[in-house]
Amino acid sequence: MEHSLSPRIFRRVFQDLGIDAHYTALRVEKHELAEAIDRVRRGSLAGLSVTIPHKEAAAELVDALHPSAARIGAVNCIARSPTGHAEGYNTDAPGFRLAVEQSGARLAAARAVLLGAGGAARAAAFAAVSAGAKSLTIANRDPERAIRLGLELVALGRAWPEGELLRRWESGERAPRLNVSRALGAPSGKCFVSAIPLESSALVHPLSHADLLVNSTSVGLGDPGALPLPGGCVLDRRLTVMDMVYRPLHTALLRRAREAEATCVDGLWMLIHQALEQLRVWTGQVAPPALAASLHDELAAECG
Repeated sequence: MEHSLSPRIFRRVFQDLGIDAHYTALRVEKHELAEAIDRVRRGSLAGLSVTIPHKEAAAELVDALHPSAARIGAVNCIARSPTGHAEGYNTDAPGFRLAVEQSGARLAAARAVLLGAGGAARAAAFAAVSAGAKSLTIANRDPERAIRLGLELVALGRAWPEGELLRRWESGERAPRLNVSRALGAPSGKCFVSAIPLESSALVHPLSHADLLVNSTSVGLGDPGALPLPGGCVLDRRLTVMDMVYRPLHTALLRRAREAEATCVDGLWMLIHQALEQLRVWTGQVAPPALAASLHDELAAECG
């Protein structure tokens, strides 16, 4: 949290909207998380932003979960209810959707390829299938983790399985986190979901048909030369490419996308939009659309 941009974002938002509030970064160790959440219950804090590695643990410690946070299994925002309860939300999912839409692209009917299957990937995956994506391919270095995420999407009635995911589903395998029985879990929704290894041989076909490519891995974080795509993968101009990494802002993936004349969405857009969603949760105020663009202009140089 020491290098978080969130205090800068909220300082500007509070100032522009005339909100009497203060936001600060706190270092919270794992054993201190429960106490931090209890400060929200007591009212000494009106709310909390939760960053990695605490998002899944926070979901277990709050008193109630917003339905989207319950589905995703992670909390990045905590608010105090009128009755003094700590309520958990996930604003990463709407932040992701709004960042994609900021570029002029749409998740509805999109054919998406998602690199990674961690916490950020979970939010993106649930946002994509909830928005009516046509297909979602989850590529991860550990294919089993991608399969588990795909099974959750299917079990929750958000998607239909394909490929190896379909074979696992038909064999009776379910997502352990959900503990969904064979009788209750039934494929539904509009989106076809598949899980593959993050390898060029597996990615070539889905990439050739994709409208949207999203990197949710940490590859490129602090290393402008690191590329999350394996060699042999080709990008073209019809793609929208989003990299959730925002330090550096111009990652190797986005540079490759610009060379291909694809539409680029940097990770700062998602950071800003998820923060503005937290503002709405805490205060009920909706920030004007121009504020997101102004914040991006202000902070882009700092991200490098």
